[in-house]
Amino acid sequence: MDYLPESKSPIEARARRDRVTIYSLRAIFFASAVGLGLYVAREIKRDDLQFVCMLGAGAIAAFVILVDWLTAESPIGMVSAVVFGLIIGFIAAHLLIGVVSLMGDFEGAPSEPGPRLLKVLRVCLTLVFCFLGVTYILRTKDDVRFIVPYVEFQRKVKGPKPLILDTSALIDGRVVDVAAKNLFDAPLVIPRFVVEELQRVADSGDKTRRARGRRGLERLKALQELTNVDVELSETSVPTATAVDRKLLELTRTRDAKLVTLDFNLVKVCDVEKVPVLNLNELAQALRPPVVPGDRIVLKVVRPGESATQGVGYFEDGTMVVIDRARERIGQEVAAIVTSSIQTSAGRMVFARLEEAQDAARAAQEAPGNGGAPVSPPASAPAKEQQA
Repeated sequence: MDYLPESKSPIEARARRDRVTIYSLRAIFFASAVGLGLYVAREIKRDDLQFVCMLGAGAIAAFVILVDWLTAESPIGMVSAVVFGLIIGFIAAHLLIGVVSLMGDFEGAPSEPGPRLLKVLRVCLTLVFCFLGVTYILRTKDDVRFIVPYVEFQRKVKGPKPLILDTSALIDGRVVDVAAKNLFDAPLVIPRFVVEELQRVADSGDKTRRARGRRGLERLKALQELTNVDVELSETSVPTATAVDRKLLELTRTRDAKLVTLDFNLVKVCDVEKVPVLNLNELAQALRPPVVPGDRIVLKVVRPGESATQGVGYFEDGTMVVIDRARERIGQEVAAIVTSSIQTSAGRMVFARLEEAQDAARAAQEAPGNGGAPVSPPASAPAKEQQA
């Protein structure tokens, strides 16, 4: 069964239209080249060479189309570096040729040795300097912006940086719930090679891996169905890398984006290579409640609660804490053990029990005369949401 989700986003629809346009242009270019070959044969009045000229022009056009196809995935930085290197090499070669022509006797008819030698030097120097210019710019393209301020070889993204999701983020699935709450202003990018890796995991013979892969594809489908998030299924490939993690690093760096992952080792690699990364585990830890059941807290009881045995205190952030058996300790700081908490639209409320009462209840449960049966602590009135 094919689990590859269909792309429904406007970005993917535009990408399909662009591909159709490119294929149409290639077809028109090939037909025009063949027609140009026929035109050349007729212009030189060699009707016997019409087929040869058309075949030659078609072969040249096919070669050009092949080069275009092979370089389709080349980053814009590389293409710009090649063009800029050719320009620099061409200018440097002609400047040097001008100096050389002043140092020797290259005057005379075109058939004489002097002009012929200058022509050979011009071709050789142009070839050498263009090669050196391209290779030098490719090696130093990241530093050229400091020399030529208005020349930039990397893509600049306006607005929030895109977030590139890896397989672990999709399998975890929490990113879908976060995106549904309008917490992401940046577009979410899922590379095609990540989807293909999810499909390989979903087709695995191992039952656990298969379930994880299918969950990742299902969460990706749910992410695409969100109307408030811009989800891009990127077709960009990274031919310079083979491993998926390396492809993610290179794509994140190329697109000036952030990588979203739960992979601990991948996060460490991103830190080493200075690649922006968002660790969902660290995000979840940052959003963790300040206290959880079982935590020990110390705070001041400021007023009685609604129940006959309850006292009420507050954390520094204003969170209300209802402490059982603390009514007699108003005005004092007490130690308590958190038993539960609830989240309402008005905020959080924490319930706790005095530490000595908790210890007494535990001792009663462990008492030998009890036969090992747990003893229920005295019931207090049901806790209700306190009114500030």
